[in-house]
Amino acid sequence: MAITTYAELQAAAANWLVRADLTARIPEFITLAEARLNRVLRTRLAEAEVALSATVGARTIALPAGFAEALELWLLRPDGREALPFMPAELIAASSLRGEPGAWTVDGANLAFDRPCDQAYGYILRMLRKFALSDAQPTNALLTDFPDVYLFATLCEAAPFLRDQELSGAYEARLSRAIEEANAKEARSRAPRTLATEPGVMMRERC
Repeated sequence: MAITTYAELQAAAANWLVRADLTARIPEFITLAEARLNRVLRTRLAEAEVALSATVGARTIALPAGFAEALELWLLRPDGREALPFMPAELIAASSLRGEPGAWTVDGANLAFDRPCDQAYGYILRMLRKFALSDAQPTNALLTDFPDVYLFATLCEAAPFLRDQELSGAYEARLSRAIEEANAKEARSRAPRTLATEPGVMMRERC
Protein backbone atom coordinates (compact mmCIF):
# COMPACT_ATOMS: atom_id res chain seq x y z
CA MET A 1 0.00 0.00 0.00
CA ALA A 2 1.07 3.61 -0.52
CA ILE A 3 2.33 5.53 2.51
CA THR A 4 1.77 9.18 1.68
CA THR A 5 -0.47 10.44 4.51
CA TYR A 6 -0.76 10.25 8.29
CA ALA A 7 -3.70 7.85 7.98
CA GLU A 8 -1.82 5.60 5.55
CA LEU A 9 1.21 5.58 7.84
CA GLN A 10 -0.98 4.46 10.74
CA ALA A 11 -2.52 1.73 8.59
CA ALA A 12 0.89 0.52 7.40
CA ALA A 13 2.23 0.40 10.97
CA ALA A 14 -0.81 -1.62 12.04
CA ASN A 15 -0.23 -4.05 9.15
CA TRP A 16 3.40 -4.58 10.16
CA LEU A 17 2.68 -4.93 13.87
CA VAL A 18 -0.19 -7.41 13.40
CA ARG A 19 -1.35 -6.49 16.91
CA ALA A 20 -4.92 -5.24 17.13
CA ASP A 21 -4.35 -4.15 20.72
CA LEU A 22 -1.75 -1.59 19.63
CA THR A 23 -3.81 0.18 16.95
CA ALA A 24 -5.00 2.94 19.29
CA ARG A 25 -1.40 3.60 20.39
CA ILE A 26 0.07 4.00 16.90
CA PRO A 27 -0.38 7.82 16.88
CA GLU A 28 1.68 7.86 20.08
CA PHE A 29 4.38 5.74 18.42
CA ILE A 30 4.44 8.16 15.48
CA THR A 31 4.85 11.14 17.82
CA LEU A 32 7.78 9.42 19.55
CA ALA A 33 9.26 8.50 16.16
CA GLU A 34 9.10 12.14 15.06
CA ALA A 35 10.83 13.26 18.26
CA ARG A 36 13.67 10.88 17.37
CA LEU A 37 13.81 11.93 13.73
CA ASN A 38 13.85 15.59 14.71
CA ARG A 39 17.00 14.86 16.72
CA VAL A 40 18.90 12.78 14.16
CA LEU A 41 17.90 14.24 10.79
CA ARG A 42 19.10 17.61 9.45
CA THR A 43 17.56 17.34 6.02
CA ARG A 44 16.78 20.03 3.47
CA LEU A 45 13.23 18.61 3.48
CA ALA A 46 12.78 20.21 6.89
CA GLU A 47 14.06 23.62 5.75
CA ALA A 48 11.58 26.47 5.45
CA GLU A 49 11.64 30.24 5.14
CA VAL A 50 9.26 32.25 7.32
CA ALA A 51 8.52 35.97 7.15
CA LEU A 52 8.68 37.78 10.50
CA SER A 53 7.98 41.36 11.57
CA ALA A 54 9.57 43.24 14.44
CA THR A 55 7.61 45.36 16.90
CA VAL A 56 8.84 48.89 17.48
CA GLY A 57 10.55 49.06 20.85
CA ALA A 58 10.92 45.29 21.21
CA ARG A 59 14.13 43.29 20.90
CA THR A 60 12.49 39.87 20.56
CA ILE A 61 10.20 38.09 18.09
CA ALA A 62 8.40 34.87 18.99
CA LEU A 63 9.72 31.82 17.16
CA PRO A 64 7.36 30.44 14.48
CA ALA A 65 5.26 27.35 15.12
CA GLY A 66 7.14 24.15 14.38
CA PHE A 67 10.56 25.76 14.88
CA ALA A 68 13.38 23.25 15.42
CA GLU A 69 16.62 25.07 14.56
CA ALA A 70 17.65 28.42 13.09
CA LEU A 71 19.82 28.43 9.97
CA GLU A 72 19.94 32.06 8.80
CA LEU A 73 18.20 35.39 9.32
CA TRP A 74 17.91 38.16 6.74
CA LEU A 75 16.85 41.76 7.21
CA LEU A 76 14.59 42.89 4.38
CA ARG A 77 15.66 46.06 2.58
CA PRO A 78 14.13 47.87 -0.43
CA ASP A 79 16.88 46.50 -2.68
CA GLY A 80 16.92 42.94 -1.34
CA ARG A 81 17.79 41.17 1.87
CA GLU A 82 20.88 41.35 4.04
CA ALA A 83 22.14 38.52 6.23
CA LEU A 84 22.49 39.40 9.91
CA PRO A 85 25.30 37.82 11.95
CA PHE A 86 24.34 35.25 14.58
CA MET A 87 25.80 35.37 18.09
CA PRO A 88 25.38 32.90 20.96
CA ALA A 89 22.84 34.16 23.50
CA GLU A 90 25.45 34.39 26.26
CA LEU A 91 27.72 36.59 24.14
CA ILE A 92 25.25 39.05 22.63
CA ALA A 93 25.52 42.47 24.28
CA ALA A 94 22.03 43.89 24.58
CA SER A 95 21.70 47.67 24.32
CA SER A 96 18.76 49.64 25.64
CA LEU A 97 19.01 52.16 22.79
CA ARG A 98 16.61 51.64 19.92
CA GLY A 99 18.06 51.19 16.46
CA GLU A 100 18.59 48.77 13.60
CA PRO A 101 19.67 45.39 15.03
CA GLY A 102 23.17 44.32 14.07
CA ALA A 103 23.12 40.78 15.49
CA TRP A 104 20.64 38.12 16.55
CA THR A 105 20.38 34.96 18.61
CA VAL A 106 17.84 32.37 19.78
CA ASP A 107 16.85 32.93 23.39
CA GLY A 108 14.27 30.50 24.75
CA ALA A 109 11.15 30.71 22.60
CA ASN A 110 12.25 33.93 20.89
CA LEU A 111 14.58 35.44 18.36
CA ALA A 112 16.47 38.14 20.24
CA PHE A 113 18.42 41.11 18.88
CA ASP A 114 21.24 43.18 20.27
CA ARG A 115 18.95 46.20 20.66
CA PRO A 116 15.26 47.15 20.58
CA CYS A 117 13.99 47.87 17.07
CA ASP A 118 13.34 51.48 16.16
CA GLN A 119 11.16 50.41 13.21
CA ALA A 120 8.90 47.50 12.33
CA TYR A 121 11.66 45.74 10.38
CA GLY A 122 10.79 42.76 8.20
CA TYR A 123 12.86 39.60 8.38
CA ILE A 124 13.12 36.23 6.68
CA LEU A 125 14.09 33.34 8.95
CA ARG A 126 15.44 30.18 7.33
CA MET A 127 14.95 27.34 9.77
CA LEU A 128 14.49 23.63 10.23
CA ARG A 129 10.84 22.81 10.86
CA LYS A 130 9.86 19.92 13.11
CA PHE A 131 8.34 16.82 11.54
CA ALA A 132 4.87 16.66 13.07
CA LEU A 133 2.11 14.80 11.25
CA SER A 134 -1.49 15.13 12.36
CA ASP A 135 -5.01 14.87 10.99
CA ALA A 136 -4.84 18.59 10.27
CA GLN A 137 -1.39 18.26 8.62
CA PRO A 138 -1.51 14.78 7.11
CA THR A 139 1.70 14.83 5.07
CA ASN A 140 5.11 16.42 4.78
CA ALA A 141 8.17 16.22 2.53
CA LEU A 142 9.91 13.56 4.63
CA LEU A 143 6.93 11.21 4.42
CA THR A 144 6.64 11.85 0.69
CA ASP A 145 10.32 11.19 -0.10
CA PHE A 146 11.24 8.69 2.62
CA PRO A 147 8.15 6.78 3.83
CA ASP A 148 10.37 3.91 4.98
CA VAL A 149 12.14 6.23 7.45
CA TYR A 150 8.80 7.17 8.97
CA LEU A 151 7.50 3.60 9.03
CA PHE A 152 10.52 1.96 10.63
CA ALA A 153 10.95 4.80 13.13
CA THR A 154 7.33 4.19 14.16
CA LEU A 155 7.86 0.43 14.44
CA CYS A 156 10.99 0.98 16.54
CA GLU A 157 8.95 3.00 19.03
CA ALA A 158 6.43 0.17 19.18
CA ALA A 159 9.22 -2.32 19.94
CA PRO A 160 8.85 -2.31 23.76
CA PHE A 161 5.33 -3.70 23.31
CA LEU A 162 6.47 -6.43 20.92
CA ARG A 163 8.58 -8.28 23.52
CA ASP A 164 10.52 -9.73 20.58
CA GLN A 165 14.17 -8.71 20.68
CA GLU A 166 14.98 -10.24 17.31
CA LEU A 167 12.17 -8.37 15.57
CA SER A 168 13.01 -5.17 17.45
CA GLY A 169 16.63 -5.45 16.29
CA ALA A 170 15.49 -5.98 12.71
CA TYR A 171 13.39 -2.79 12.82
CA GLU A 172 16.33 -0.82 14.26
CA ALA A 173 18.60 -2.13 11.50
CA ARG A 174 16.08 -1.20 8.80
CA LEU A 175 15.68 2.27 10.31
CA SER A 176 19.45 2.83 10.50
CA ARG A 177 19.85 1.83 6.86
CA ALA A 178 16.93 4.01 5.75
CA ILE A 179 18.37 7.03 7.61
CA GLU A 180 21.83 6.42 6.14
CA GLU A 181 20.38 6.26 2.63
CA ALA A 182 18.29 9.40 3.22
CA ASN A 183 21.35 11.27 4.50
CA ALA A 184 23.41 10.06 1.53
CA LYS A 185 20.77 11.29 -0.91
CA GLU A 186 20.64 14.63 0.91
CA ALA A 187 24.43 14.92 0.69
CA ARG A 188 24.33 14.27 -3.05
CA SER A 189 21.61 16.87 -3.56
CA ARG A 190 23.74 19.48 -1.79
CA ALA A 191 27.00 18.61 -3.57
CA PRO A 192 28.04 21.06 -6.32
CA ARG A 193 27.54 19.77 -9.83
CA THR A 194 30.12 20.36 -12.57
CA LEU A 195 28.46 22.40 -15.27
CA ALA A 196 28.14 20.63 -18.62
CA THR A 197 29.34 23.81 -20.32
CA GLU A 198 32.77 23.63 -18.68
CA PRO A 199 35.50 22.79 -21.25
CA GLY A 200 36.67 19.62 -19.46
CA VAL A 201 33.17 18.18 -19.39
CA MET A 202 32.50 19.05 -23.01
CA MET A 203 35.78 17.44 -24.08
CA ARG A 204 34.97 14.21 -22.22
CA GLU A 205 31.49 14.12 -23.74
CA ARG A 206 33.01 14.28 -27.25
CA CYS A 207 35.36 11.33 -26.56
